[in-house]
Amino acid sequence: MSSAVEPDGARTQAYRRIRSDIAAGALVPGSWVREGPLADTLGVSRTPVREALNALAAEGLVEIVRHRGARVSSWTRRDVDEVYSLRALLEGEGARLAAERADASVIATLREHDRAFAAAAAELSALRARGADEEAAVARAVDANDALHRAVMEAADSPRLASLLASVSSTPLVALAFGHYADADLARSVAGHHDLVLGIEHRDAALAESAMRSHILGARHAAARSATDA
Repeated sequence: MSSAVEPDGARTQAYRRIRSDIAAGALVPGSWVREGPLADTLGVSRTPVREALNALAAEGLVEIVRHRGARVSSWTRRDVDEVYSLRALLEGEGARLAAERADASVIATLREHDRAFAAAAAELSALRARGADEEAAVARAVDANDALHRAVMEAADSPRLASLLASVSSTPLVALAFGHYADADLARSVAGHHDLVLGIEHRDAALAESAMRSHILGARHAAARSATDA
């Protein structure tokens, strides 16, 4: 494939494909992600696939094993409990600050992400009921969820808090967890997001903080199903 076509688009395509396959359970913890077959499937060279794997390794979704390649990371129940407990504390504080600091434009953005996640969750449930391919819907749900949580932390306007949260590196677990969400888990996440946005919209810091913490701690149980020792 020519270099004029490849760089960012091919790398992004490979990144999203691998990430969604992990989230949907098509790539299970411990399985190897082979550059060659994936590059052939996507119609790109190995370079953007390798770059995508390096990006996913930085997030913790895969691990690079010297002379062997990349394999999907494994997470234990202890890993899940630790990450989600820390997220609940940090993002709960972020939601409290967001309720105090968010302006009208931020609140409008939060509403958009809230609606996008609800739509993706409804689509995912419908696809599962029909036994249809859910890969794209899982990716949309993960992206909408990430966007909402990111927007809350940006509204909190606390660089130190954001830095602490980044060090927890919870993105891999969130992506893995969505592949194990039952309809009840999706419904609970939708309701949690609604309460979170309501708290921020009404400057109710206590509600926003409580909603965020409950939302994350509830999601922890679904995430535990993706643990390798579950």
